[in-house]
Amino acid sequence: MEPFVQKEKIEGYKKFMGFHQCISNDNGKIWCFWTTNCQTTTMTNEDQQITINISEEGGGNGLFVTAVYAKCTSTERRELWHSLERVNAMVNGPWCVGGDFNSILDTDEKLEGRPYRINKSIDFSNCMNNCELLDAGYVGVKFTWCNNRRPSKRIWKRLDRIMINDLWLQKFQNNSVRHLVRTGSDHRPILMKCFNNQQEPIKYFRFMEFWTDQNSFQEVVQET
Repeated sequence: MEPFVQKEKIEGYKKFMGFHQCISNDNGKIWCFWTTNCQTTTMTNEDQQITINISEEGGGNGLFVTAVYAKCTSTERRELWHSLERVNAMVNGPWCVGGDFNSILDTDEKLEGRPYRINKSIDFSNCMNNCELLDAGYVGVKFTWCNNRRPSKRIWKRLDRIMINDLWLQKFQNNSVRHLVRTGSDHRPILMKCFNNQQEPIKYFRFMEFWTDQNSFQEVVQET
């Protein structure tokens, strides 16, 4: 996401990182990579988001994943919010939406700079509510973006996040989102891991010990 290189180079990066498939949106701001273990269908490919359906073995609706790279102005972002609501109408399974939303949801998600007016977050908040999306939370430093200016002009914000719907929570009881260290970018990478603690039940083999006293026991076991 936000690769800062021409989208035509995506194939080279795919091979370099060991992935088998990839896709970029038209303006080259969003790149997605995956392995051949995933059967995928691209549902939407737009300037500010890509939505992919990941099919599960054995059929079913699978998972829905939306990668976001939002525009800088609130007017331009309105199309993103409308777009996500359209995707929500198509989704019929676990859904995860993540990326750079270029917007915050609360005043405590900004540090330094001019006071933040919460009314600027109404469109974003309404979109989350309309799509019934929940913030997946995070581990690590709160702020994912920094303007990298001198200390007296420095501003931090939480512009990047991952959101999930109820069906995703039912599919994965444990979702871990970690804000990683910034390296060469003004944004922190986000790592998400999804897993369940449910273990396969242990199946025991039981038999009556008195069977071993039968003369034909060993012969029956060998034939079985």
